[in-house]
Formats: sequence, structure tokens, C-alpha cells
Amino acid sequence: MELLYDEDFVETAVSLCAAGHCNGATSLQIHRFHFERERIYSILDPDGRSAEFSRLHMRWFRDWGLEKRLAGTIGEFPQLETSLSVLAFRKSRTRLEEGAELYVNSASRRNGVVALRAERFGDDDRLAEWLRRELMHLADMVAPEFGYSPDLPREGPSPVRERYRLLWNISIEGRLERRFGSGQKSFFQDQFDRVFAFWPEARRREVFESLWNDESPRHERLMQMALDPRETAHAEQPIPGAPCPLCGFSTFDWAHFPKVHPRAVKAILAQFPQWTLRQGACRRCVDVYEAAASLPLTVLPGA
Repeated sequence: MELLYDEDFVETAVSLCAAGHCNGATSLQIHRFHFERERIYSILDPDGRSAEFSRLHMRWFRDWGLEKRLAGTIGEFPQLETSLSVLAFRKSRTRLEEGAELYVNSASRRNGVVALRAERFGDDDRLAEWLRRELMHLADMVAPEFGYSPDLPREGPSPVRERYRLLWNISIEGRLERRFGSGQKSFFQDQFDRVFAFWPEARRREVFESLWNDESPRHERLMQMALDPRETAHAEQPIPGAPCPLCGFSTFDWAHFPKVHPRAVKAILAQFPQWTLRQGACRRCVDVYEAAASLPLTVLPGA
């Protein structure tokens, strides 16, 4: 696996050290860095000057041990070494941009990209904790037994993605706690209780502990729980307060399908081919399809 670094990321990290905000950067080293950097301005050719700045920043990135800090944490996940062709780091400007992504090209080469704020180099312990979380996400993505797929079902509402992310993060935090003692169990327990508040407390504890202690989580299990948290797929009839399978919103007003026009049912199936009558649908959605089914068919002239 090849390690690559975006030039902006390297320059920002080195500048942070040059400003005295990184461990291990002595005043003498900082003085020498600024002296070497100022000399580069005497190069008249813009391309040559830019190339020299890049070489300077990369050299100090290594001399100040910034690459070593990343490589040390990466080494804790040997499966990435054999599964990824490239692991690249790029600069992230905000917390929301930070994170790891997996890319697979047409030749099935898998590359990982980590977006990271250079400010994290100011605290070695927190940098390692954050990076372990992101690298474990990548490790799951490349593990055949996890069975990762980036795609949600086409009709999946946005809360599905949020539930899936929470469930996956819980499984990751549990493994981090056992390996490194850095899990945040109480925080994620509170998050889980809020998202699955419709479950009895005993069931919430049982499911949370099973996720937290699972050494071999499966994407399919997490996705099924995110898609159908109330387990309506196995219910004999729609559950009051459960989400409508068509619009995704919770409802207590379910349609009575024996009285629904067959053309409306046909229209629903045309748009949601995986839907079944047993799943039901909210009255608002069915009203829309019934209204559309009752409209007269207009034949355009010449058709």
C-alpha cells in the first residue's frame, strides 16, 4: 500500500508546527525551517519555486515526525496494507468534511482517502483516537465478511442513513474500547436510546450490548435494522406509529386496502415493485395514488 499526501495538507501541517503548535518542534528547528523557506523566494522561476516549496514541506513533514504519527496508527490495521492500493490524506477545512472514504476504480483497485484537519497534529493522543475510528471504518469496508455496500435502497428515506451510521459507529466504538480502551460507551448508549426510543428498555439494552460486543459485525444486519427498526416486515399488519414504506413518515392512519381501487394498487407497485399489501401504506399516500388512478386518460391528437 502506497501512502500519498495532498500538498495543501502537508503545507498546513508543517505550518502548524512552524508556529509552535506541534509536539517535538524545537525553537532551533523552527528557526531553521523559516530560514530555508525564505531562501526559496530567491528562485525566479515560478514552477521551480513551487516545486522547491513542496520538497521543503515534505521534508519537514517527515523530520517533525508527522508522517511517522500517521504511519504508526495505520500499522495497527494490517488488513489495510494488503487490501488497499493507495491510502491518501487530504486537507479538510471543517469537522463536517473529515472522514474516510473508499474508492474502487474500473480495474477493481481499492483506494482509501482520509480527509483530516491539520490542527489534529496538535494533540497526538486525540489524533490517534480519531484516526483509529476512521481506519476501522475503512477496515470494515474492505473486509469480505462485513459485506459492505455503499448503496441504500432507492426508496430509503434519509433517517435510514442516520440510523445505519449510528449502528455502525456503535460496533466500531465497542471494538476500539476492547483494543485501545478509548470507546465512548455512555455517549453512544444515549444516542441509541433516543433513536430507538420506541423499543422497551430491556430490548434497547439487549440490542445495544450485542452491537457493542460484536467482533464480526455484518453490513446486512446493520442495514436491516436501519431500514426496519420496528420490524414491520414480519408483522401481520401495519403497526401504529411505524413509518409508511412509501413516504417514510411515521403514521397512525393506515389505509384499509380492501377498499382501495385496484388501479391505485397497480400504480403503487409500478413505482415500488418490492412493496407488498401486507406492508400497508399511509392514508395520505394512498389518497394520492387513488386520485391519480381516477383521472381520465387523455388521448392527444395524432397519437
